[in-house]
Amino acid sequence: MQTITDKDFIDFIGKQESQYIMPASHWADDVIAEFNGNNVAQGDLLPWSKTHNLIVLRPGEVSLWGGFNGHGKSQILGQAAAWNLKEKPWLLASMEMPPRKTMRRMIRQVAGSSRPTDEYITRFSKWTDGRLWMYDQVDTVEHEKILGMVHYASEVLGIKHIVIDSLMKCGFRGSKDQISSKQVDFVDRLCWAAKHYNNHIHLVHHMRKGEGNQSEYNRPGKHDFRGAGEIADLVDNQFIIHRNKRKEVMVGKGEEVDDSIPDATLECTKQRHGEWEGLLKFWFHEESQQYTPDANNRPLPYGI
Repeated sequence: MQTITDKDFIDFIGKQESQYIMPASHWADDVIAEFNGNNVAQGDLLPWSKTHNLIVLRPGEVSLWGGFNGHGKSQILGQAAAWNLKEKPWLLASMEMPPRKTMRRMIRQVAGSSRPTDEYITRFSKWTDGRLWMYDQVDTVEHEKILGMVHYASEVLGIKHIVIDSLMKCGFRGSKDQISSKQVDFVDRLCWAAKHYNNHIHLVHHMRKGEGNQSEYNRPGKHDFRGAGEIADLVDNQFIIHRNKRKEVMVGKGEEVDDSIPDATLECTKQRHGEWEGLLKFWFHEESQQYTPDANNRPLPYGI
């Protein structure tokens, strides 16, 4: 019987990994494309023109979408999904909202109206066939099942954008340290899946609030994501949505407000393969449930 030595084992591993070792010049054409700006179009855009030269949703990446509970994370992602359906298929896995509610809000956003006709609803719903899928689970789902869903959606359906809403609904149990460790491992596997299937995964995640009744007034930062800091480290992009609750309270009391003050902000706090990070202002159009790019507050035409 032949004895396998440590050297034999490391030689075997070395041969396995040799397929990934290439001369640096192999990427010369890709580098030229990067310098010429040809990489900009290699991804999908958000609905608003002011974001188009700043933010790209690239294949093979994971984006973390954060914000306080009720600050519009799912809402703004639904608007982005509807905008991109003409070009790329999406799957929305919202374990916090029934599919009919998700569709109702998206149809309002696309129609630009709080009460689209039955005919419009039917036509739009049929138009989404082959473009939009829903994961019909409104409950906590084991994270292994979520990974299975990602595999099926990517491999069988050819989905290019998958929204997982949210991390806290992905069935992590145990002590605080155990949950943190499992979440980090899960996000790491999502990053692998995005690269392996060459699609974009959007992960919704809640953020920690400060103390006091006015804690929602303060915009959170990139260090305020709940759980282990490694989660934010692993993902490619981070976006933070924050509603102007102070303005909402003033409006609710009938107080005069400056319309130039935004209703919400979208902050990009990380973009691993992009050069821009910063804050963008938005206004909310109640009837359509759309976030609009300026104080004119007109809903975007979707042309669907």
